[in-house]
Amino acid sequence: MFKRTGVLTAIGAAAASVVLAAPSAVAAPTSWTITPTGNFSGSAGVTVLTDNNGNKIQCASSAASGNAPTSPVAGSPAKLANISAISFNSPCTGPFSSTWTVTTTTAPPWEIWGLDYAAGAGTNSTGQVTGEIRAIKAKVTGTSVLGPCTFNVTGKVAAKYNNPSTGGSNGTLNTAGGGLTLAISGKTGGGCGIVGTTASFQGLYTIVSAATGKSPVISG
Repeated sequence: MFKRTGVLTAIGAAAASVVLAAPSAVAAPTSWTITPTGNFSGSAGVTVLTDNNGNKIQCASSAASGNAPTSPVAGSPAKLANISAISFNSPCTGPFSSTWTVTTTTAPPWEIWGLDYAAGAGTNSTGQVTGEIRAIKAKVTGTSVLGPCTFNVTGKVAAKYNNPSTGGSNGTLNTAGGGLTLAISGKTGGGCGIVGTTASFQGLYTIVSAATGKSPVISG
């Protein structure tokens, strides 16, 4: 009897130690610091828009610009910056030998929001912001052997900002993954028959401050 009780006690103690050793959830910050604020630019290589049917529209490069107006920024979540312009090289390519043009609307601007911050995380182990790009609005126009097609893309995507290495200009905004999907609407033309109703977006943008030529550092 005593032996069995001792075993159960040992098991319970071991379980408790595992629970206590487990890392706690990262708390969402109540204030964010951005250094420096002001204008920034972003550049990406290949970007991919993939609809829920598996169709991919691939653009060879993309460029963006925006502004981080204030620091510190209070709130959780919090809007950290605006994207005032973004473009995709044309033509982009898709299924069935199709070619596409992506025209963006940034009035009102797209928005970069911060949700969580993890110190020591990210590509450079210098901190990573988990967030979203919101207020996305674009028109996609193309043609293929199936005919012409035009549709709208709206909504938000998940994003992570990896802080630069110390003194570096390699801070990156990554939109790969995250589970959020963009809405596809207003499909017009015979070539839209294969186009789905939602889409994901993948792009990796290197962000550079206009003031310093280096990437901003964001912490929470």
